[in-house]
Amino acid sequence: MVRKTKVILQPVKFRKRDHIAVLSLSNHDVDEIVRNIDGAEWSTGYRFWHLPYSVETLDVLDRQLGEIAVVDKSSFRNFNPESQPEKKIRKKRVKVGPPNTEQTKILKTMEEKFRKTYSESTVKIYMSLLNVFFGWFNQKKEEDISREDIRDFITSYIDKNEYSPNYKRLMINIIRRYFILKGKEGLVKGFA
Repeated sequence: MVRKTKVILQPVKFRKRDHIAVLSLSNHDVDEIVRNIDGAEWSTGYRFWHLPYSVETLDVLDRQLGEIAVVDKSSFRNFNPESQPEKKIRKKRVKVGPPNTEQTKILKTMEEKFRKTYSESTVKIYMSLLNVFFGWFNQKKEEDISREDIRDFITSYIDKNEYSPNYKRLMINIIRRYFILKGKEGLVKGFA
């Protein structure tokens, strides 16, 4: 008589959500079945398979594993699943292209000026922000950017993408610094 493998299904928490742990001695057939179920993940630290909890998933595991193993799901008898936190739906962010060739040359000279005053990490941050800003206006020449264009950039890019107030403040400050260095303070006067 051939002994069937024993598989234990047990509730566990994974990233603050209820999951089903599939505990068994190393068995290729069990691994194959679980691997083919949507949402299955291998825990390298604990060395077991786990899946997001649902009654349907528990039934599928019981039915499919029951064909090749003895399945013990007794730990789910008194299991009360917590209401799962809502998954945040991430909005697609508005993409920005790269700056045009003329803007890239301007940014190189700005970078050299910044290096004389600021640390390397500050220069990196400032340049990445200016790349985003000029990428937004890659169809315009730098001298054609108006005060209204800057206001539109802030509302259409920063506010629409729901960037943090800190990011917004940093972006406005670097735009202000850039235009002050270019001698165009009036363009950014009063932005906050």
